[in-house]
Parts: sequence; structure tokens; C-alpha cells
Amino acid sequence: MTAEAERSRVMFFIGNMSHSGGTERVLSVIANGLSDRGFAVSVISLWGDGQTVFPLNDRIPVYWVEKERKQSGILGNLRYLAALFDREKPDFLVDVDIILACYSIFMKWRRQELYWISWEHFHYYFHFERNNFLRKIVRRVVARYSDQLVVLTDGDKGYHENNLRLRCGITRIYDPLPFTGTYSKQVEQPVIFAAGRLTEAKGFDLLIDSWRQLESRYPQWSVIIAGEGMDREKLEKKVKAARLERIQFIGNVRDIEKYYEKAAFLVFPSRNEGFGMVLLEAMYFCLPVVSYDCKAGPKEIIIDGVNGYLVEPGDVEVFTEKMELLMNDESLRRRIGAQSARTVIRFHKESILDQWETLLGA
Repeated sequence: MTAEAERSRVMFFIGNMSHSGGTERVLSVIANGLSDRGFAVSVISLWGDGQTVFPLNDRIPVYWVEKERKQSGILGNLRYLAALFDREKPDFLVDVDIILACYSIFMKWRRQELYWISWEHFHYYFHFERNNFLRKIVRRVVARYSDQLVVLTDGDKGYHENNLRLRCGITRIYDPLPFTGTYSKQVEQPVIFAAGRLTEAKGFDLLIDSWRQLESRYPQWSVIIAGEGMDREKLEKKVKAARLERIQFIGNVRDIEKYYEKAAFLVFPSRNEGFGMVLLEAMYFCLPVVSYDCKAGPKEIIIDGVNGYLVEPGDVEVFTEKMELLMNDESLRRRIGAQSARTVIRFHKESILDQWETLLGA
């Protein structure tokens, strides 16, 4: 810990810290780690119920804009943020979603000495169901007026460099593995695990299509899907229409580790990813993975045939074949699972925190 780190005040700005997604989990790891290293860390949550799913250090205050503001709407949000920044005088502002630049640019304008970092958690070509055009505009605002853009993969760094006239710096920092130490898998159950938001981007409808081809032939196996989202009802109707009995949606879970521990392998059917935290977590627990090779993320974590399988996007037949291959071969699962655990060492949080410290000038 340096003297500069002791003086640095870092504010992370997120949409909703009450959510239980990968972005919120990653923020908790980075915020806690920097706090432990001597930074004065705080979190601003634009929305939320005042409770965080992932624990934060007691010395990290969380400011809940929607709950604490005196005036509703965008103007009320801006006035709350302006008063907060005047009082706390942060050295760094880190947006934990590029669209929050709609607010952050005003904070930068008011406090020119503020170092503004925009931390993008979606790849450049990701198509959002809402506000997609606004995000394109905001991306250009960030490229021109922020001090630094942080992206999650080398591939996405290239997409931004090739498509934008960047006046800001750009840095690739991988998301960190939230676990420490090593894990040795002793037992498994005939369970295939998946986790993520129940939205079209996560591709769980494609997983259902694969499982429809397998369920009747493998009566001892089942699929468990953790997560919530707007498509849950639609996905459950698809399962019911296919008369599938051993694919279960369990909602958000706080103890996801126990599912990694008992599962035989992980499936990752995403159409779009920024990175793929679920992959890292599962691989730490010695799970082989079957993943679609979507635009960004999995290809920088998975070595095809070594620590998992990468499948051409949307190729349900090959995805099903890779699932069946792992279902039929325990020794293959153990061999690939052991490689999974070895290859995620480079994502351990201390090395990722070192990169954040460098970015913050410590």
C-alpha cells in the first residue's frame, strides 16, 4: 500500500447494487480488494432497495440515489450526485456500466480534476433490447471525454480501437476470480449446471433445445439453471411444451458454490457476453465447460478441447454432442476439469487488483 493509495478516494457508480448478477459480484470483489489495499472506496447505486447481495467491507459506504434523493427524476438524481461529489470530493469516478456516462459527464464537467473511468461490461457489438441507440451515443461521449475506458477482453479492446476515435486511454482488465486458494473435486452428481440472467442474450432457450435431445436417453441426468430475468416465464413454457421433466429453474442463489461443487460440468449457451464470470467460477471448481464461442469472452478463457469446448454460435447439434460426450465419459470430465482449475490461476484477484492499482496510479 502506497501513500498515494491512502489518499485516493475511489467512487464506483453502478445501476443497481441490489442485483445478484456477475457485474455486481465483480464490483464487490474489486471494491473490497482496493479497500483492503488502502483506498477510500465508496459505491453509488442509482437504483436499489438499500441491500447488497454481495457483501462489502464495513468501511465501504453505499449511497442509494433513488432512496435518498429529495427530488425524483433525472434532475433529482443529478442534484443528489452533485451534492454528494461536493461533499466527498472523490479523486476517481468509475462507471460500472458505460450508459451511466449520461450522469458522469456532468460530474466531470463540474469537477475537472476528477479522473473519470468508464468500465464497460458488454462488448462493442452487443445489441441491447433497451436504449441500444442511446448506448451508441454514450459510447462516443466516453471515447471523447472520459479519461480512461476499461474493457474486459483483448478482443473487445480491438473492437473499440477499430471503431471509435478514442481520445481517452483504453485498458483491458479481466474480471477477477472471486475465490482464493485451490479446490480439489472429490465427488460429483449427474447434474449439468448453468447460471445467468434469464434473457435472450444468455441463450437458455438453446440449452433447452439441446436438452430435449438428451433427457429421454439419460434418465439419471438433470439440468439446473440458476438466475432470474424477464424471460423466465417464456423459458418455463418452452420446457413444459417440450414435456421435459428434469430441467429446473431455481432462481437467484446466494450459495452458488454448492452447485459448482456437486455438478459434473457447466454449460454456457450465451449468444452474447462481455466476459463470462460464470465460466471462471465453474472452472475454479474443476468443472469442464461447454460454451458457444460468442463474440467476446469465452475464447479468452477456454482452450477448445483442453479445459472445455467452444462451439460455433447457434450450432445446437454440436453443442448437444459435446454435452453428450462429457455425460458419457467420467475420466474425460476429470481430465478436462483438472485443466480448467489450472488455467484460471491467471485470473486470481490479486493479479487483477494489481492492474487496478496501476490504473489508479498507486
